[in-house]
Amino acid sequence: MGTSSFFKDSFFPKPLYEINGKTMLEMVVEDYDSIEFKKYVFVFSEEDCQKFHLDDSVKILSNTSNVIKLRNQTSGALCTCLMAVEYIDKDEPLIIANSDQVIDVNYNSVISYFENIEADAGLITFPNVHPRWSYARKKDKEVVEVAEKRPLSKDAIAGFYYFKKGEFFIESAKNALRKNSNLEGRYYISSSVNELILMGKKVSFYDIEKEQYKSFYSPQKIKEFEEVSR
Repeated sequence: MGTSSFFKDSFFPKPLYEINGKTMLEMVVEDYDSIEFKKYVFVFSEEDCQKFHLDDSVKILSNTSNVIKLRNQTSGALCTCLMAVEYIDKDEPLIIANSDQVIDVNYNSVISYFENIEADAGLITFPNVHPRWSYARKKDKEVVEVAEKRPLSKDAIAGFYYFKKGEFFIESAKNALRKNSNLEGRYYISSSVNELILMGKKVSFYDIEKEQYKSFYSPQKIKEFEEVSR
């Protein structure tokens, strides 16, 4: 979980921001309750763990959690996720998801869909055109290109990335770094998806409605969520 300028005035770090009486951290963990045989890997700042004990909170919420503590900010989500490489099983499926969102969807159905069509990777997408998101260009049942902060289509990526094997992410992420595939100096998960496409891997998508995607990227979006969920 990275820092956010939207929460700079909050005393507590973003994962502890409360939404309808629950911390964002609790809501994110609970969002994946339906998936069995899972292991969580969280990446926090060392300072937040020392001051606010985020690592202890995670262990209480899930006894299958691993925590990585960073002393400094990384150059983007892709680099942050690679910090967890020692916990990634190269032969098992991997899900990388934003830590400030919940999605009203059955994740088991999503994973089963990707497995049934033998996708090497998959994205959850929803309709939008705002440049705050990353986007997918689709052809038939596959994704042929993704872009960060630039609408290629009306298909925004809902911060959920499925990889059939952990090694697919590791190798594609390394390729993105070798090629300096960054946006204004920051590396995003979407660049690894483009590398998979270039490798000839099958990348698919699972469409949801806009209302199914709940993002907590700003206090305003949290307020909107609380008003609707009352």
